[in-house]
Order: sequence, then structure tokens, then C-alpha cells
Amino acid sequence: MAIIRFEEADTDDLTAVGEGITRPAREAGRLRTGSDVGKYAVYHGDGCAVCGDRVRAGDAFYLDSGAGEVLCAEHGRERRGD
Repeated sequence: MAIIRFEEADTDDLTAVGEGITRPAREAGRLRTGSDVGKYAVYHGDGCAVCGDRVRAGDAFYLDSGAGEVLCAEHGRERRGD
């Protein structure tokens, strides 16, 4: 599955996404609907799956939809090979 990079988290827990990202977010078990940030959002409040660092509002982060994991910018780049 895809490893998707998000430029900037909206809040410490959620980032709004459009309909094109709902499928991978749902597959990852990270889709939230009807939240304060938007109709569809990705949940990342549990932090990076590798190091545990929290994703804060304004931070870049990655979603590995196949593994169902959120990754901080450093570990997301490594996993995706950026």
C-alpha cells in the first residue's frame, strides 16, 4: 500500500483530508469522520510507530496505509525511501 506524506498536521491528533485519501486512511484504521477539523480526518494522536514522537500541529508526517502506522517525518522518509 501507499506511504502518504502530509505537509502539515492540523492539530495534535487529527488532520483533515479530502475524499481521495479516505480509502487509504480507512484501510489503515485511521479515518475519523465528522470531526472538528473536517468531514474526513486522519488520526495521528498516538504518534510515530517507530520512535513514539507525537505529531504536533504544523508538523509533517507520513501514513503507511498498509501497516496502519503513522510515522514522524524522519521515519516516514526512511520507510518511503525519500
